[in-house]
Amino acid sequence: MHTDTKKAALLDLLKKQWVTPVDALSHCGIFSLAQRCSEWRAAGIEIADKWVESPSGARFKAYRIARG
Repeated sequence: MHTDTKKAALLDLLKKQWVTPVDALSHCGIFSLAQRCSEWRAAGIEIADKWVESPSGARFKAYRIARG
């Protein structure tokens, strides 16, 4: 999958649901979810984030396109 296609797939996923780094990797082949979200925020896209805790106790961020 081409990089632009992966980014488009991730953006579509962010519009539908909260996305974790594991989701971004498994659904879109993207390792750097936080970096992509940072780029889109800089471009003016409003992206919400929240801390999530896994069953093992690991904490990480989940992201989603903010709803108005």
